[in-house]
Amino acid sequence: MSKILNLSENTTDEDLRHLTTLLLYHLVEKSGGQIQFKLEDAHHVRESLTTKMVQMQVGDEIRLRIINRLPELS
Repeated sequence: MSKILNLSENTTDEDLRHLTTLLLYHLVEKSGGQIQFKLEDAHHVRESLTTKMVQMQVGDEIRLRIINRLPELS
């Protein structure tokens, strides 16, 4: 089950995967070129994805929000 909810009419899921990679690069660059976290933190995030997901809307801007996982996507 996807962890990203696509709210964009003209953007495919493949486009979102590509944009996600670009956004990650952008965030690391904006953070001084390095982001560091523990493996334990990554496990915690993975666990939270059972009840949460990322909502992504693409237009002139890209908007990301963390939302409660929709029941039909559980």
